[in-house]
Amino acid sequence: MITGSVVTKRKLTPDLARGFMLLFIALAHANQLIILEGREITFIDQLTVFYRQVFIDGRAFPLFAILFGYGLHQVLKGQERRGNSWKDTKKLYRLRGVWMLLIGFFHATLFFADIIGVYGFIALIFVGFFLRLSNRKIIIIAVACLILVAVFAPFMPRGFDALNTLVTTSATIKDPIEASITRMFEWIFYTPILSYQVIPGVLIGILVARFQIIDNPRNHKMALCTVAVLGLLLSTAGGIPMALMSSLFWTSYNDVWGVTAKSLHTITGYAGGLGWTALIGLVVIKLENNRGMFSKAIAALGQRSLSFYLFQSIIFVIILAPYAGGLGGKISQLESDLIGIMVWVLSLIVANYMQYRSISGPFETFLRKKSVVS
Repeated sequence: MITGSVVTKRKLTPDLARGFMLLFIALAHANQLIILEGREITFIDQLTVFYRQVFIDGRAFPLFAILFGYGLHQVLKGQERRGNSWKDTKKLYRLRGVWMLLIGFFHATLFFADIIGVYGFIALIFVGFFLRLSNRKIIIIAVACLILVAVFAPFMPRGFDALNTLVTTSATIKDPIEASITRMFEWIFYTPILSYQVIPGVLIGILVARFQIIDNPRNHKMALCTVAVLGLLLSTAGGIPMALMSSLFWTSYNDVWGVTAKSLHTITGYAGGLGWTALIGLVVIKLENNRGMFSKAIAALGQRSLSFYLFQSIIFVIILAPYAGGLGGKISQLESDLIGIMVWVLSLIVANYMQYRSISGPFETFLRKKSVVS
């Protein structure tokens, strides 16, 4: 059985990044429960969708994929310090992958934008292979996957619908049982398919962990500055064409421009993920000896990111779903963002309380207990 523990000080950068990016997840998810049918599109709606497409959509999940890859490598190093064999470590990853798939499946019965199952699928199928690769092979596979993403992303849209596009999804179904069954089938199909969009970020995260870039940000300050500036500039520039289309500021484009914009939006999202990681690493340098209450609360939220990712979905369904609070049929794009921010602030408050009381995230604890190999 894999037992024992090694007490190590948690690194601030990954926790701060996860906690902060849950705000982006909240902004990306809340609007997906808005029902557009019969709505007048206002200029404020257009502006809201434009900024969200440039800065939020497709920019949070690459960062979480990078942090997931980073975490996988850290687990490997932890197992090596304990003297556990590679065979047992692979079993741990597979167990964790299975349980993440189950959590993702049940999450999908509630909310259709699940990513936990994708991480579980990757942990179950690919991690044993990825973690044994050389740096050179990781880079080659990551580049190959990014090419696939560029080619296929326009045909597997994620948040590309324009304001005037009425799409019938499980979010609009008023019967909760019918909505859940619909999401189950969607999840079973999309979870393995979407893994190819997450794999590049996971591979990048493994490299980030190997070079200890965010473990010791002060030692990589110049590199972090460069990546932050270039990554966020590329991400912003690459998101503008799709943002103009989705917000209806640009409506006269042809199919070639449409396909190109979708590819650019998706590919540059990885640059954004790297840029945000680097920027938060730079912030951590300033916070090392002067952590305020706000940064501590964000880090506490990041330590419990899985639990609060699920918590946010539950709150959004309660407030917005047509079979619950029903506000999704009444609020505007901007109002959905305000709800997203309020739910994130609520998450901060609860996470900070849990940290003060030394209460771990329930789903993090569950995964740890279920990942014991005997």
